[in-house]
Amino acid sequence: MTTPDPDAILDAVSYGVLGRHDTAMGMLQPHVDAGPASTYGMLCVLANLAQNDGGDPNNPVMIHVEGPDGRPASVDELPPSLRFATRFVAACANKDHETSCALFAVLAEHADTNQTPDLAEAITVVYDMAVATTAAKHRGEPDT
Repeated sequence: MTTPDPDAILDAVSYGVLGRHDTAMGMLQPHVDAGPASTYGMLCVLANLAQNDGGDPNNPVMIHVEGPDGRPASVDELPPSLRFATRFVAACANKDHETSCALFAVLAEHADTNQTPDLAEAITVVYDMAVATTAAKHRGEPDT
């Protein structure tokens, strides 16, 4: 499995919307087990589900970050998994495949070399973003 099935990933996100996260993560695991190309593809599908609109070169997707005090903050101040997720989702939304691929390559290499859970944590954050956005769409909430 090198190219993930978007419908299978959407099914997993649907289980997430229902609160069945263990089932959903179990459905995503085969994509990770299939290797880096499949994992990257899965993350791209999740990232596309995690954003409402984008891809318009005249109106690029921006991620705004606030610190604990409510003031604007740098994405660099976020924990690694959240920093990756925000950058990756924005890159995918803006159809910036070079950046999304580079972000994934650096994270995957770091996680593999240092035997850290960073990749798993980043996948979970992007999945959580996809679940939250999908749930909001089904509730009829306006784009944010």
